[in-house]
Amino acid sequence: MTIEKKSLISTLNTTKKAIVASTPAVSTSEARSSARANTRAARANTRANTRAARANTRANTRAARANTRANTRANTRANTRANVNVQ
Repeated sequence: MTIEKKSLISTLNTTKKAIVASTPAVSTSEARSSARANTRAARANTRANTRAARANTRANTRAARANTRANTRANTRANTRANVNVQ
């Protein structure tokens, strides 16, 4: 290994140790509290997404029903007129 590589590895190790040493320790209770907050936020997001999906499904279902009704009426009228004209 060259001297440059050894020097670079040494510098990286020193930097890593400095970062670890400067990072404040988090207590167990703080970690739990943070984890709970993250879990609550995730649940809230899931609920909001579920509600939005339900609303979209309802809207799409209603639109499909309306289109089906309109098409049925149009076809019935067209068929009725065609039958009237044939007789």
